[in-house]
Amino acid sequence: MSDNDEVEARLYDHTDRLLKGHEILLSDRNRNQSFYRALSNVITSESTVLDIGSGTGIWAVAAARLGAKRVVAIEHEPLLIGVIKALATENGVAGKLDVILGDSRQVQLSNEFDVVISETIGHLVFDESIVPIMIDARERFLKPGGVLVPQTVALVAAAAHLERPNEKLPAGIPLACSDFESLAMNIPLGLHDRSPLKLLTPPETLIRADLGTISATPDLNNLTARWELADTREVNCFAVWAEATLTDGLSITTSQTTSWLPMVYRIRPFQQERGEVEFKLTLTSKSNYWTVSLASGRHHEEQAYSPAFAAAKLLARTRTDANVFSHLKASES
Repeated sequence: MSDNDEVEARLYDHTDRLLKGHEILLSDRNRNQSFYRALSNVITSESTVLDIGSGTGIWAVAAARLGAKRVVAIEHEPLLIGVIKALATENGVAGKLDVILGDSRQVQLSNEFDVVISETIGHLVFDESIVPIMIDARERFLKPGGVLVPQTVALVAAAAHLERPNEKLPAGIPLACSDFESLAMNIPLGLHDRSPLKLLTPPETLIRADLGTISATPDLNNLTARWELADTREVNCFAVWAEATLTDGLSITTSQTTSWLPMVYRIRPFQQERGEVEFKLTLTSKSNYWTVSLASGRHHEEQAYSPAFAAAKLLARTRTDANVFSHLKASES
């Protein structure tokens, strides 16, 4: 394959993922209606609005359609700049909307905005840099007394049961696959279909951030939730999802959307049937780590999981030169 062919192939792949991802976002009725209602609550005919991580430009265009006198959209993906402009033209607001290519933290603008909106909330809240983005926006772009959307973000967890297929892996043939199944438990699952998931406890907050006052990215080590359970037999995972307060009295939970996914952290069944269950989650830029423990009287049991643990086991078995994995960097670029 020539260099031009390789570049073209990567462009096609990137475009494919980009458009599919944003089609999923635009198809999420609950997400769309919640953010639209939030903008409706805060925008007036005198509002100036900044949309950070604008994507397709849906919220910048919505702000203009809702009557804002000036809107600026900042987006770091070059291929989406034309999409934003086309959406603005289609909705008759191109004259009220400016589009800037770049990272908002490197863009120079004055603090002239009444409303700053950013939908940079990942499946696990903090994985799209919502906190540093909003701290910077609050300090450099927002007028005194201006409004941030969202106002707060949180990560919550609940003990749960994930219904699994009756068949063991590999499905349909008489082979054993317990070693692979044990390794696979170290991988969090993004749950598209919620129907196999049953929550067994009320949700507990792992961490909450007030974007109007927070001054630094929070420590995401050992985020902890606890429950006293009379029956642990059904617990085989913990579900984790995001919640956000968009404006006063208006919140959204990602467990009820179709574009954000609740994350499922699987565990082995507990040996003891009752006691205090503790779930700890550590989020890094490279991996997730989770531990669960059950304490009942003198009895104590603990389990620990991470994709990093599975990787270490696989590398130890491979015992080969690290260059054998050089293809991973090329495929991810």
